[in-house]
Amino acid sequence: MKLADKEVNKWKKIDKIILLVNSIDINYESSISLNLNCNFENISRGRCNINIQKVLKKTPDTLYIHTDQPLMVVNIFYKIEKIEKLINFLGMNKSNKKKIRLELDISDNLMVNNDGYLYVKDKFELKINSISWNIPII
Repeated sequence: MKLADKEVNKWKKIDKIILLVNSIDINYESSISLNLNCNFENISRGRCNINIQKVLKKTPDTLYIHTDQPLMVVNIFYKIEKIEKLINFLGMNKSNKKKIRLELDISDNLMVNNDGYLYVKDKFELKINSISWNIPII
C-alpha cells in the first residue's frame, strides 16, 4: 500500500484571484458592455467569464463559483465613462503578445492546494472588494 503524499493535501488560503485575458468582446445595444474570457494564473483548472456592464444602482461587483463545471463568472459594474476609457486602454494592447492581467481582491478566502486545485463544496457568490488591471502596451 502506497502512502499518500502529505504535501499534496496541504491547503492554503488565497484572497486574490489572478486572471489572464484570452479574448474580449464588445456588446453594444442600448449601452456598451464587455465580455472577457480568461484563464487563471493562481488556480490550476477552469476558466472565468467576466461581464463588465453599466452600473444602474449601487450594485456590488461579484464572483460566482460553479460546482458543476470548472467556471467562475464575474460581474463588474462601472460608469459608462469608465467602460469607454477601459476600451481605449484595451485597444492599446491589441498588437501586444503579453496578456492583460486582472487581480480580483475578494471578500472571503478561497482554499487552493499545492497543485493549485480549488476546493469548492457548494456553489457560492463572493463580493469583489477591488479590481486591479495590468494592460501591457509596449
